[in-house]
Amino acid sequence: MERDPRYNLIRPKYKRGEIRLFSDIFQTLPRSLVAKDLGKEKGRFNELVDNPNEFTWLELKKFSGNCEMTIAEFCALIEAEHPNGQPKVFKYKDVKIMFEEGKLRRPEDIFDYVTKSTVAKDLGKKRETLNRLIENPDRLSFRDIRSLAELCGLTLDETLKLIN
Repeated sequence: MERDPRYNLIRPKYKRGEIRLFSDIFQTLPRSLVAKDLGKEKGRFNELVDNPNEFTWLELKKFSGNCEMTIAEFCALIEAEHPNGQPKVFKYKDVKIMFEEGKLRRPEDIFDYVTKSTVAKDLGKKRETLNRLIENPDRLSFRDIRSLAELCGLTLDETLKLIN
């Protein structure tokens, strides 16, 4: 299936500063078009746009790719418009140290320095659920990615590098 040519407008508008917030994208792209391209029902997609924390990593990658933007640029648009309302407390100092030392390359490397059960509890998940998400990071929600970043004392961009 061929991608709608209006997607081609997003990156140039972003570079020109015409798109500064996530919602600015929908002044160019109809929500119904994006919903269809992501395989979402329109009502559910509208809920996701209003609360982008619930987008999965896979959906964000596909949407940003269609817009010819990096995932980091795309997530920055969401961050600008939807700052994390209840940030998590920086708890995993050893993870931050190891990231700075270049010892972390994948999300599962975090568990060399903090137990899965601790991370699961801090994310409000069951350990089995966290295991499944780590095995398939495409299913992680944007909320979980943001929370993990905060718990590790990492920026969103640093955390995205681990997941990508």
